Amino acid sequence: RHGCQRRACEAAVLNEALGSSPGGALTFVQREMMATHATVLATWPPLGRRPLPRRASPRQKQPPREQASRRASTPRAVPDGVVGGESDKANTHPPRRASGGTFDDSDAPNLPIADLDLKSAVAKASKKNSSAFAADAVKRDTSFSDAVTGKPKKELSLKKKKEESSRAAQYMRELISRQVKTNQLSRAGSLADSAVLRRKGRLKEQDPFIEFIVQLFTTHETDEALAKCERWVSDALALPLNKRRFSNIYRQVPKLGYIFHPLPLSKALMEYDEFCALTKRKYVRPNFAEVRHIINIAQVHASAKTVKLVTFDADGTLYADGKHFEEDNQMIDKIQQLMEIGVHVAIVTAAGYPDDAKRFENRLRGLLDSFKQNALTEEVRGRFHVMGGECNYLLEVNAKYELEFIDVGIWRDRNEDTRKLYWYAQPENEEKVTQFLDRAQAFLTDEAEHLELDVDVMRKEYAVGILPRTGTVYENLEELSIGAMIELSDAEVPYCAFNGGNDVFVDVGNKNIGLQTLMSYLGYDGSQTLHVGDRFTSTGNDSRVREACSILWVASPDETTFFMRLLYRDIVNVRVL
Repeated sequence: RHGCQRRACEAAVLNEALGSSPGGALTFVQREMMATHATVLATWPPLGRRPLPRRASPRQKQPPREQASRRASTPRAVPDGVVGGESDKANTHPPRRASGGTFDDSDAPNLPIADLDLKSAVAKASKKNSSAFAADAVKRDTSFSDAVTGKPKKELSLKKKKEESSRAAQYMRELISRQVKTNQLSRAGSLADSAVLRRKGRLKEQDPFIEFIVQLFTTHETDEALAKCERWVSDALALPLNKRRFSNIYRQVPKLGYIFHPLPLSKALMEYDEFCALTKRKYVRPNFAEVRHIINIAQVHASAKTVKLVTFDADGTLYADGKHFEEDNQMIDKIQQLMEIGVHVAIVTAAGYPDDAKRFENRLRGLLDSFKQNALTEEVRGRFHVMGGECNYLLEVNAKYELEFIDVGIWRDRNEDTRKLYWYAQPENEEKVTQFLDRAQAFLTDEAEHLELDVDVMRKEYAVGILPRTGTVYENLEELSIGAMIELSDAEVPYCAFNGGNDVFVDVGNKNIGLQTLMSYLGYDGSQTLHVGDRFTSTGNDSRVREACSILWVASPDETTFFMRLLYRDIVNVRVL
């Protein structure tokens, strides 16, 4: 019976290896599989022989004292970061965090989490120059490492050299510190940590390009996978527009979307590696959030050379969901810095209040008050706009630092191309819009009843949505938004059905139309525009922007601040150098 099992296993290995290979040619994976099975078969006893009982080894016959002394004198191979016993504790360094996060209380009992935050160093930056700030940050990080590892400062030259080489790692440390403090984490912080992601589960982590890269890590090293993707993207951009779908990257990722610039992914990995040590990991591959960060850093470097317009989603990007622009929002300074160096800034949001500019102002009160306090010139404040209702309202800042609507004849109906985009907004098509919204409302209310959700209905000029009266799960909102997209897929009116996190809305129009119109109004194209948003999933209202301009996908306002610091630095360096 034992011999039959062995022969059956050998036959299965050969059939599995040769079955899918024409002419018996083995692929690399099949050869590896055969080698693995051969190793297992080699451990079996020969045919017709029973396994022999294990005999006592000469080592086991040694006297207990001699055996103990030999164990003490013979060094054991212990994996890095694993404590093998009491005698090893004094000779091993504290284990490195595979996640690359900060240490928690158990790692540094004498340094509470509050002391790890670099917020005080950031506050000093307003009083000191950038070099003083960098030196202060390096000093704090060095002193912390000394307290944890017990090493003299002269042994930390490598870490100090890394911090001086790039500010990306410094900015990322501050981002993690804020997440640890804000979310009150009692463990090491992770780059995948976000109040939004934890609340909404993993449904929000949807992106074909990022998922493709993560899958590559199963067969490639980290740097090799990103270098290949960088080369494939460059090869695709070198082809004519009508032939890009035949390129390597688009054949592997058909839903990749339009790419406007070559992405320096290898350079971005080097910067990111200074903080997370991705290339040094053996067992934990980069996760979805880390790959998203690397792509964002590469996009910042690529866009900095030509960017003229930066647009932002509002909720979840500039401020927390359901909140407003407060006076202490860190993005206020970043927006003004971009405007002062000649970059136009616009907020493109689903919120729409027809003929009520005050409601838009209330959401941006902290930002507008800062404009007034700093007495921005007419030229500078003219670089700020608000696109509301996805694409249906455009506002600007007047001399009183208040928002006011721009006449549709100036920006929407200014030429034949934009009139075609907004055909539904013409008076003769008003009935079609009403019928579409009635149909969307009927589906949302019926499906909410089917899911046993108690909801309120909100109807606007170009939108209809439902708001749960009691708490519900994110998956039910996903079900509603996906169902609405399928139900309305044959509609003539352009629309956007999306999960807002706390509600589900169907809007007439979408951000793709809004970005195209805004770029035409300001005289820019997609390669000169960068959109920052948090909803690029299939049920997010930022997903349609991929075809209009370059994008940055963020998960929180802190991440938005991080990437805008990098963008501002890159723009200044490009113009100075």
